[in-house]
Amino acid sequence: MKTIAYFRLALALMWLPALGALAQTVSSQTSAVLETLPADSPYGEATVERNIPYVSHATTNQNFDLYLPRKHGVRPFPLVIWVHGGAWLTGSKEWDNVKYLVQHGYAIASIDYRYSPEAPFPAQIQDCNAAMNFILAHAADYGVDARRFAVGGGSAGGHLALLLGLARQEREFGANPAIKPLAILDFFGPADLNGMEDDLQAIHSQRGLETWQDAGPKLLGAPLDQAAARAKAASPITYVSKAAPPVLILQGDEDDLVPVAQSQRLHVALNRAGVDNELITVHKAGHDGPMFSAPRIQPGIIDFLNGVFKNAGRP
Repeated sequence: MKTIAYFRLALALMWLPALGALAQTVSSQTSAVLETLPADSPYGEATVERNIPYVSHATTNQNFDLYLPRKHGVRPFPLVIWVHGGAWLTGSKEWDNVKYLVQHGYAIASIDYRYSPEAPFPAQIQDCNAAMNFILAHAADYGVDARRFAVGGGSAGGHLALLLGLARQEREFGANPAIKPLAILDFFGPADLNGMEDDLQAIHSQRGLETWQDAGPKLLGAPLDQAAARAKAASPITYVSKAAPPVLILQGDEDDLVPVAQSQRLHVALNRAGVDNELITVHKAGHDGPMFSAPRIQPGIIDFLNGVFKNAGRP
């Protein structure tokens, strides 16, 4: 525990200047673009404002797209903040597994963040917290409800969404403890980074091992055999507590990049902490893909969110 505490202190000192920059007000001169989407789009009939920066002097990846329903729901809209995957080193905010939620009255803010080759952890979660803080601070301007929001993501984005929802006391991550999502949608996100290599070896996934052995050191900023403390500090399972919001986990049972054992271990930890959660195992599904947004999957996601938000006002 002393090692983890020391590492957290080092992170806080290292990133203090960056956190100050993240707190600055974003310039009103942005490159955001407003579009109208037709009814046959994956989002249904909606408006989207693209490339909204959430920090001053934003890099290419420090911005988000905001999707709002046009004919469903009532302003202010309940909000899902979505984080894309890509092994923390690639990807796009257009990688969104829950586009259909806009047709059911939800707004979606899909965010980008700095990749690990540019800046190792905790830069990614700092960016996610900066984006969330900015969006909620400007909620009235955007027509979304700052009291009714959830976070979600797929793969590396699932990992970051879990940290967004679980690590609310970690100020070195840029977290404001006063802000708490009502729910977390975790789509096949790594939960226990120190266990990744063993889990991949257990399922004999050479592709998974090669991917993790490339992505892991870039994320953690150190070789895997020297990064146990960093991996623990970057693992969502470290922050599971009874204060966590409800969590819905989706996991493919044939995933060779993020093994089922990762989601199962998170599910057990949440149960032990008394956190309301559900693990949905998608039969014959690998890592990501259309099965995770298929019509048979959608009702479970919608019912989960509606159930969580009902006490705060249904969407």
